[in-house]
Amino acid sequence: MVIGGGPAGMMAAIAAARQGAAVRLWEKNGSLGRKLLATGNGHCNFTNRDLAAVHFHGDRALAVGPLSAFDGQRTLRFFKSLGIEHCWDGQGRGFPASREADSVLFALEQEMARLGVAIELRCEIVAISRVSDGFAVDQRGASHRCGAVVLACGGAAAPQFGANGGGCELASQLGHTVTPIRPALVPMEIAGNWHHKLQGVRLDMSLSIASPGNCGCTITDEGLFTQYGLSGPLALRASRSLSAGSRATLAFLPAAQRETVRAVLGQRAAALPARHARDFLDGWLPAKVGAMLVRESGIGPGTPVAALTAPQLDALAANCVAFPITIKSLRGMRDAQVTAGGVAGGGIDPARLQSQLAPGLFFCGEVVDVDGDSGGYNLQWCWSSGFVAGSAAADAVRRIR
Repeated sequence: MVIGGGPAGMMAAIAAARQGAAVRLWEKNGSLGRKLLATGNGHCNFTNRDLAAVHFHGDRALAVGPLSAFDGQRTLRFFKSLGIEHCWDGQGRGFPASREADSVLFALEQEMARLGVAIELRCEIVAISRVSDGFAVDQRGASHRCGAVVLACGGAAAPQFGANGGGCELASQLGHTVTPIRPALVPMEIAGNWHHKLQGVRLDMSLSIASPGNCGCTITDEGLFTQYGLSGPLALRASRSLSAGSRATLAFLPAAQRETVRAVLGQRAAALPARHARDFLDGWLPAKVGAMLVRESGIGPGTPVAALTAPQLDALAANCVAFPITIKSLRGMRDAQVTAGGVAGGGIDPARLQSQLAPGLFFCGEVVDVDGDSGGYNLQWCWSSGFVAGSAAADAVRRIR
């Protein structure tokens, strides 16, 4: 029995059924893969060219084996066998060629149907216990027996899609330790009110972390401004290194040097003397961003460009490439892409993802203490861990017989 109908659970069910096991999958929602459909803004960023261990966090030692056993190339071959072609973006992120998460879910559902996987929807599992011939898996008011269990309940991130962290409770019933869970890959709330008028603006930017105690790294990616601050891949990637009170800088022209920007501003001032300052950067940056930078540089929006002083142009150039921000807070579980923490790896065999406390119990996906960077890493962990856990569970049932 596979408990959880997300990407890891579906992969585990397919892997087990392909090895001849009779598989029943339990999902408490009314449909499978609700969170999968939201990944990559609905485009389903399902893997990455670079799957080095440094991109995974928590119990990294637990992640290495499954990621090697079912690596990126095996993932692409698996999905190709289901009719899913792939494409890459400029940052090495892998997507279905359709750019539709629906097509990935459809392919997985079709393969489970072909293999005869029994799917039980709107069925929440509330307890697991050992019995003489395997496990008792309990719903409210009903109990079911099986030879092996794959726990694929996910974490607590994005509760609007049905996540509640219940898998950790099921694992603890069988003696497993749970590392405290927290939101990971979350948008950030930014102090001040300068960003309010930028809501909805998407822009490639660089964020440089400047807070004491942090590594001083610079991340370049697309950011999305919101009413509370910054979201998008840039914010999600940076959130792991930030906390309330952290200071950073945003480069709205990430490839440019301050001196180069200052020179271009001087040329624009000479060429566009009749413009108002609020429109000075139009055609170079989005209009809302340009107006904000003018305002935050101490320049009156209605000032004629011809009247801009050298110190004002200096300040504007500095803000274009290193605009200072302070992190007010990071958003919570509702806005998180993934859960950090979960079932600790100390009681799990990393080669088979089998419980060392309750043999026949297997783990995969977000329920364990493994989480990845933004960029397809968390779905890759689902495919890799689901394949290993499902295959090993099928093997365990064969041995029982």
